[in-house]
Amino acid sequence: MFIPAEAVFAEIHARFPDLVEDSHRRRVWMASPTTLMAILTTALAVLKDDATRRQVHVIRAHLRDLADDFTRFEQRMDSLARHIAQAHQDVDQVATSARRISGRFGRIERVEIADGGSDS
Repeated sequence: MFIPAEAVFAEIHARFPDLVEDSHRRRVWMASPTTLMAILTTALAVLKDDATRRQVHVIRAHLRDLADDFTRFEQRMDSLARHIAQAHQDVDQVATSARRISGRFGRIERVEIADGGSDS
């Protein structure tokens, strides 16, 4: 119940404690201009908390699904890391082969130049 004057609100609480107690028993909140926002904020928090409690099973199911998704992500990341490591190893081996082939070509060219120079 909104009491629009602070003085009246204070007077009720000071002089009529039985009225305040009766309003509490009937679940009627008396609010003054300065207490109204606090009461509304508290009521909203209680309602949100109640809604969250009613939906806790949904939240838990989403958390379980999220944990499963993360486990799959982790497995896939490990697999990708293995593939990248294998690709790196393959690139190193190809580079080694390319150096060897280039070296052989270099030796072949030097042999031909040496042979060509002695026949002339």
